[in-house]
Amino acid sequence: MTVNPPKPLIRKRRSPLLPLQWSLDLYDRVSQWRREDFPLRPEAKRTRYPLRTIRYWWVTNAMLDECARLGRPPVIADVGCWQGILNRFVPTVEGARWVGLDWEMQSRWLELADYDQLIACDFDQPLPLESDSVDIAVCLHVLEHLPRPEFTMGELARVVRPGGVVLIGFPVLPRWMSWLRERQFARQFASGQRKPGQHCHAFWPRRSRRLATDAGLEVEYWAGSFLVRSTGSKLENHAWWIRLNQLWGAALPALGQEIFLKLRVPTGDGR
Repeated sequence: MTVNPPKPLIRKRRSPLLPLQWSLDLYDRVSQWRREDFPLRPEAKRTRYPLRTIRYWWVTNAMLDECARLGRPPVIADVGCWQGILNRFVPTVEGARWVGLDWEMQSRWLELADYDQLIACDFDQPLPLESDSVDIAVCLHVLEHLPRPEFTMGELARVVRPGGVVLIGFPVLPRWMSWLRERQFARQFASGQRKPGQHCHAFWPRRSRRLATDAGLEVEYWAGSFLVRSTGSKLENHAWWIRLNQLWGAALPALGQEIFLKLRVPTGDGR
């Protein structure tokens, strides 16, 4: 079988309105998230476009775009696979190899996912993957739990091949609120009210981008996600409501509740 070479890389940062180019019809094509054995609140499953799953919708679209660019089956590292939700949400990518990593394996749910390999590991230590061995690394709602997010971001950059992508997402706040939140976290850790593994960092947009660039990654896209989420609300049956939330996140990412970034590992060849 002839494999087409990857399409040229795009060096300039894409518009934060990129999600508006992605169809919400993906929700109709993906059926697993409505199943009884899918770890999602029942009231969310009764709506057509649950904002609680928008992070998986975003990553899925970014991932499918990258698979189309590659022209070959990708190696995907789900760093923080937890219950295997992302693996079950993404439509089947023929020939893809999925590697799931987390500090503790939720076997009840992971048995329903289709990972080729599962690895238990500590994200505050080097990732147990070879350098330049992954095409797409996904890290959703993990970095805010880690004592050294800068270290882990560097590890994500290390394991992804030149030209590959890192897709990350986590809660976002304005800078002053993030500063206050981290002070609160520090006091709670000191008093024993907060335990290792709970949130210990807060991010604002500029810190998010700096986290990527300090690791040598190119920021190709970033934007906030939504204004308000009310799981099970009838509003989540309407495409206009989802698009309105995405416009809010694009215009005011610090108030977008969650921020998503698509990051590129430089090729070093100037392309």
